[in-house]
Amino acid sequence: MSHLTLKVELFGYWQAGTGRGAGAHVDNLTHTDADGLPEIPGRTLKGLLRDAMRQAGSFGWLDSADLHRQLFGVRAEEAGRSEPGCLRVGSARLGKEERQWLAGPGRDCIPELFRELHSTAIDPVSGSARAQSLRGTQVALPVVLFAEIGTLREAPVNWAEQLRLCLPLIRAVGSGKTRGLGRVQLTLTGVGHA
Repeated sequence: MSHLTLKVELFGYWQAGTGRGAGAHVDNLTHTDADGLPEIPGRTLKGLLRDAMRQAGSFGWLDSADLHRQLFGVRAEEAGRSEPGCLRVGSARLGKEERQWLAGPGRDCIPELFRELHSTAIDPVSGSARAQSLRGTQVALPVVLFAEIGTLREAPVNWAEQLRLCLPLIRAVGSGKTRGLGRVQLTLTGVGHA
């Protein structure tokens, strides 16, 4: 059983949403870990990696067009029953040194990792804001996060190389990808950081 580290380098504001709000001024909060630090859940990363691998397979980039099924599993809606894959994808978190500093002397800096963005819908006829359309979203600042990817059981020998080929297909993560949020570069290495 092997494991690698996925480096997630974010280049602008980003948000992995929780579906929860914070009162009247923020409708969607950013996902955080137990210490209140921003993170991207493993299930979100796993979905992005699965989709990228599926797309790369359809392009003929991979040894097998169905490799995504072996690595990430099969959903019930695809095959009538779900089957687990052989990879486990952990949540992407700040590096160990940053987390330790923010848990201790830098604790007061944690709120500075977040910003609030507000938007409203514009009425195309009048050109003014539509009533009750103001929305607030909490976003995180650009950071570098690390996630562990490991095998739960026997995996193809070249799974890491095949996964590495797919990473350029992932250009953004989280909510608001189509609106410029979450621009990202992913790199797969053999060194653990988390």
